[in-house]
Amino acid sequence: VPLMCVEFYLILKAAGAKKSLMWRMIFFSVIMLVTGYIGEAVNRDMAQIWGLISGLAYFAIVYDIWFGEAKKLAEAAGGAVLSAHKTLCWFVL
Repeated sequence: VPLMCVEFYLILKAAGAKKSLMWRMIFFSVIMLVTGYIGEAVNRDMAQIWGLISGLAYFAIVYDIWFGEAKKLAEAAGGAVLSAHKTLCWFVL
């Protein structure tokens, strides 16, 4: 997942994406992975809470790529950038 966040940045860099977009998505992906692991392997008694936190981080990424800043940049660039962005969005979903 963090690699896909970097891929989004590299695709959208042509449209003027800033590194803050990449770092924000990497932050949410690390939160998603770490809290999911904690809920699954470390603290199974509170797996629902950890799963909720992990899910919220995932949906923050999904929102950003489908409706947020990443989507706006892709639409502004159009063409191959928009096509690559849509393809990568479907992989994340």
